[in-house]
Amino acid sequence: MGKIKKILGIILAAISFITLSVLLVSSFSDRISPYTLSWLPFFGLFFPFILCLNILVFATVLLFRKWKLALLFLIVFAVCWNSIHTYFPIHSQTEKIPESCIKLLSYNVMRFEYLKKHTEKDPNAIVKYIVDCDADIICIQEYGTSANSKKDLNDTDLIKAFRSTPYYHIERLKPSHSERTYGLAIFSKFPILKIKKVPYDSQYNGSFVAELDINGKKVTLINNHLESNKLSHEERTGYYSLTSDINDINKEKLENFTHAMYRRLMPAYKTRAVQAQIVSKIVKENKNPYIIVCGDFNDTPVSYARHKIKGDHLNDAFVDSGNGMGITFNKYRFLFRIDYILHSKNIKAYNCTTGALKNSDHYPIQTYFELK
Repeated sequence: MGKIKKILGIILAAISFITLSVLLVSSFSDRISPYTLSWLPFFGLFFPFILCLNILVFATVLLFRKWKLALLFLIVFAVCWNSIHTYFPIHSQTEKIPESCIKLLSYNVMRFEYLKKHTEKDPNAIVKYIVDCDADIICIQEYGTSANSKKDLNDTDLIKAFRSTPYYHIERLKPSHSERTYGLAIFSKFPILKIKKVPYDSQYNGSFVAELDINGKKVTLINNHLESNKLSHEERTGYYSLTSDINDINKEKLENFTHAMYRRLMPAYKTRAVQAQIVSKIVKENKNPYIIVCGDFNDTPVSYARHKIKGDHLNDAFVDSGNGMGITFNKYRFLFRIDYILHSKNIKAYNCTTGALKNSDHYPIQTYFELK
């Protein structure tokens, strides 16, 4: 009996060292560019699963009363705390928001549910949500309209619907159709002083820099839609099918899916790395006292793109004032937070939350800001 117990202890120790090592790699994977280690981003992608596995092994260690191993787990959890807190912040809501705060909404609208017309009798759900949100600044990714004013949603419909935010800019990216507009947009209650497109190559993704005058304070705002992963419909549904019936997973199916994901995701990781470096340079060279960086980064909280843009200069509104995972992508069981609102340290965030409207493949994210 004693020999069996000893063998089980050795096996548990080996499993513990392996899982803890993987957690450490995953936790710090966002520090290294995908160009340096191309496989490393996948450790960050699976961080929540790796963390859950470690918690399960930790519970087993406690059950077997392996106190030295338990102490090792606690030390590693402490070392990885920044990544854990970034992924799963815990904050209570502030009941009384200061009156001087402004409200910012960032939303990938999926071309407003594929150009669905907005009328008073039959409102577009996404447009109505944005109007009801009554944000002072609205940052939109995958902005989409059509020149067909009778059948589809057009710019005039949106300008009229968002009339409480009369200052706006629409950054048109390469259109997929001659009659349609696709890109990014900002609608604001505050004057827009300058607009500049961020210079990086991408057909359907992009970023722009806006300079706003918010009650006499100059604020730099960067609206981003970083490179998409471009998963095909078959690949998305394949992942959904794979996670629907765990008992039906076989080695061949899993290997095929893994190779397909690697081939598809790796170029996107590398492209986002370059884009993030460009945006990060703009953040560092910013001359205005306040800066906000928001949008769809198409990457998880433990990722090179987010880490590079945030750097040491910015805080994350959700990490500072949100609660839970804050999932912003809601399709095909790819349930991650990939939309962010970052801000300079002289701005205080309150009650950063994600919405629940499922008419887009993204949930909106919003926060209140106090400019100190």
